[in-house]
Amino acid sequence: MWKFEKFFLTLSVILLVAVGLGGCSNESSGTKQSTNETSTSQVTVAKDAYNKALTQLNNGQVDKAYKTLKPYQDSQVAKVKQLATNTKELKFIQDELAANELKKIKNKLADLLEVTTPSAFVKQVRATNKEYNVVNLANTYYAEIKKYYQAEKYNEAQGSLEALEDLDSSYKVVSELQKEAAGYKQKVATALASKTSSASATTAVSSSATTSSYVNAKSSKLVSSEYSSKTGANITSAPSQAVSSVASQLTNDGIIGQFQAASGVTKQAGDQYFIQNQGNNSYLIEIRTTSSTNPGVSVLKGMYQFNSQTKVVQKMDSLTGEYKQINVN
Repeated sequence: MWKFEKFFLTLSVILLVAVGLGGCSNESSGTKQSTNETSTSQVTVAKDAYNKALTQLNNGQVDKAYKTLKPYQDSQVAKVKQLATNTKELKFIQDELAANELKKIKNKLADLLEVTTPSAFVKQVRATNKEYNVVNLANTYYAEIKKYYQAEKYNEAQGSLEALEDLDSSYKVVSELQKEAAGYKQKVATALASKTSSASATTAVSSSATTSSYVNAKSSKLVSSEYSSKTGANITSAPSQAVSSVASQLTNDGIIGQFQAASGVTKQAGDQYFIQNQGNNSYLIEIRTTSSTNPGVSVLKGMYQFNSQTKVVQKMDSLTGEYKQINVN
């Protein structure tokens, strides 16, 4: 009898343990399933945010895309996490650009220019890079206006003033700098007219062949150096036909297009480009226009170095002769 009771007790314990283990197994399976469902849900929501951000980026709404992706900067979906990080960087760059804090963002922008996907993001980086280059040009021209005027380099000051006025005023910083530079317009024009009136009186009407293109060519440093290398003579005594002939050789529409795309410089009516091939994909580009108040005076709007392979653009400081890079390529 005792043996039977002992057997029955042992069997009961075994059954209880089995039932308990079965319950634990079901509970574990349920927890695992719940975790998987939560994870799947999070991935779906993150991907939805990603697609929404792409639409916003395509519409140029970087700020909205940043807000959409902000909660997913630590997403387990790699592409979502990366776009969230990159969009955060781009928003920072745009905010600093609007505040004209270019030094803070140059390297960051260069890094984002290396990003190749998604296309909607790349599109906004390129647009921001274009704005950066134009704003950087505006700062360069504005600084030159003040510096050249103080150094009595009125021709160069006039050129930088006109170049600044040519830039796209839809950019906030550019518009502000154009307004600030307006105070120099009359001062530079008066000083330039006073300094050049006697000289232009003898040269501007000395020949019926005098045109804006001839005036620019006769004043061009590149045309002068090219003429001297070909003839051994000084361009000051050259006949107009010879000057025009040399100037016509210093043209290259293809390079002008590449230069403008890389630099943000825009070609305005009356601008004349002289381009000298330096070899190894390097070009000197001189931009001139005639004075609006004195057509017998050629105004230097800038001397640049441009590498058609690297797309690096450098602008010459007319006081020091040094070239400084003005774009992020």
